[in-house]
Amino acid sequence: MFRLNFNKFRFILLLSGLIIQLKSYSQEKLIPLNYNPVIKSNLSKSSTQPVLKSSANSILILPFIDDFSRDGIYPQTDHWLDSNAFVNSNYPDDPITIGVATLDGIDKYGNPYNINSGSSVIADYLTSLPIDLSGSINDTTIWFSFFYQPQGLGDAPETGDSLVVEFMDSSGTWQHMWSVPGQPDTVFQRVNIRLNNKIFLHNEFQFRFYNYATVNGNRDHWNIDYVILKANAVYNDPIRDNGFIRPGKTLLAEYESMPYQHYKEEALSSNPMVSTIRDSIRDINYGPTSFTYRATITDESGSILFNPTPSTLSGNSNTIVPFSTSLGSFVFPSTAANKATFRMKNYVTITGTQSNLYNDTVKYSQIFDNYYAYDDGSAEIGYGVSGNTGVKMAYKFDVKKADTLRGVRIYFNPTGVNVSNTLFQLCLWDQLDTNANTDHLVYRQINQRPQNIDSINGFAQYLFDTLLVVQPGPIWVGFIQNTASVLIGLGLDRNTDHHDKMYYQVDGYWHGSRVAGSWMMRPLFGDSIYEHTIGIFEPPVPESNIHLFPQPANQYLHVQAEQQNEVSYAIYNATGQLVKTGELSPTLDVATLPDGTYLLIVFSRQHNITGSRTFLIQH
Repeated sequence: MFRLNFNKFRFILLLSGLIIQLKSYSQEKLIPLNYNPVIKSNLSKSSTQPVLKSSANSILILPFIDDFSRDGIYPQTDHWLDSNAFVNSNYPDDPITIGVATLDGIDKYGNPYNINSGSSVIADYLTSLPIDLSGSINDTTIWFSFFYQPQGLGDAPETGDSLVVEFMDSSGTWQHMWSVPGQPDTVFQRVNIRLNNKIFLHNEFQFRFYNYATVNGNRDHWNIDYVILKANAVYNDPIRDNGFIRPGKTLLAEYESMPYQHYKEEALSSNPMVSTIRDSIRDINYGPTSFTYRATITDESGSILFNPTPSTLSGNSNTIVPFSTSLGSFVFPSTAANKATFRMKNYVTITGTQSNLYNDTVKYSQIFDNYYAYDDGSAEIGYGVSGNTGVKMAYKFDVKKADTLRGVRIYFNPTGVNVSNTLFQLCLWDQLDTNANTDHLVYRQINQRPQNIDSINGFAQYLFDTLLVVQPGPIWVGFIQNTASVLIGLGLDRNTDHHDKMYYQVDGYWHGSRVAGSWMMRPLFGDSIYEHTIGIFEPPVPESNIHLFPQPANQYLHVQAEQQNEVSYAIYNATGQLVKTGELSPTLDVATLPDGTYLLIVFSRQHNITGSRTFLIQH
């Protein structure tokens, strides 16, 4: 078992804190997600991800090693046969090295396997390519090992769920080798299985993981890390590696992202950056070693903006080695553009032979657009507030520049109950005091509905119907639920923590949140909202040879396209809000869309708009 003492101590503290939280603030609820917006976003942007099964023609030889630290959201096709597992660095809690494969209750497209299922069934598979174990290999020295963690920062698998490992024998039959029942979050634990049976010594040996989960949502998470199949090994065979643990993070002191115009305004009078880049490397059984740390920051053209002198530090086996690099006077530059992206890379070189070069580097994109964000764009769990009357949620932002508040992007999380027709009021407050239990509501926009189906990155965009000018200083954006008995869930980012900016009101009293994380809610600023907004009666291209029927539709919309290169679609409502995206198919499920007029836009594999057509929904 691989565990460090501080991890166990931290887990006890977290568990104790959770118990206190549930006793003291039981109105706050953590709920499973229904979809995986990261997968959906990647599929909408790229056609290069392996969404189909790999070819099994390749025969691998030992050793087999994968710690899931390479780029991409699917298992690499040079090791794995299928693509059900989600490769990520957001769901694990303190992984062995950066990146895990997560098994859950959703498919490779980010959707529930069966939205109507309430029972635990086999969900994801993670299957190796065939491996040649024939010849003179000594079966007594072949060991298979991996690390696993239930829940992590996501949803805990129940005791009726499980994680299973199977080996394929020489007759082509899968043999059960190991399993563990569902349980709450633990530190990563190592499992060792010896291949001490000759039925496995054939030239097309395979192993696979699979999980039992409730397949009606993104739930029942198992994180798998550092899978090894190796000859001439022993029990708990030492892994000699050094690698990053956590993904890259923002260098802004206050936000994950800011409107570029606001960042430039703040940079005129104060430094909006952190003073130091901080990170750490895990030394796994490597022994005393020397690290050389480097960092670079580049602009969109690749020009280097920051490249400090490399720093050297030392590490010892089974320790986490922290390091830091001063930013000095560096700030992201101000250009005349309305938005900008800067690329950051942290990497280390290590004296001696390194077993894995992929986990030696972490990258991050610093985005300046038209919104403020505390979250990193990935929801690991859902969050909601329950109360008898008057449920309100307000998120505090310190605005750096006088500007027009145009709307709010919100990641609404379905909670197993259809809330698409549950009305809420989009709100702006300029004062809120939990001690005095007072607030000042500046504006509210009524008759809003949660939109949470296939939206880009999970965010739905809500625009105010009037121009709201705000001055520099604190504002609170959020919503008031019209029906208190229905829990409207939000996406919660567990990799950032800004719960001190999160406030909710139940039964007439304001409270500060006690749940660590960041709501996925982003206020939009500027003279125009130029991204993901399209007037329904102003299609971006002329209506093309796309035929939709029936008109009006109520449950299914059938699509006939004369061209064959359309691969994805987006649907916008009459106010320009994106309400649905996905892979284009001859039949689209539109049953949850409210009555009204909509615009369907289709895209090619190269992400070009190839056509559009309006349609009606009438139930």
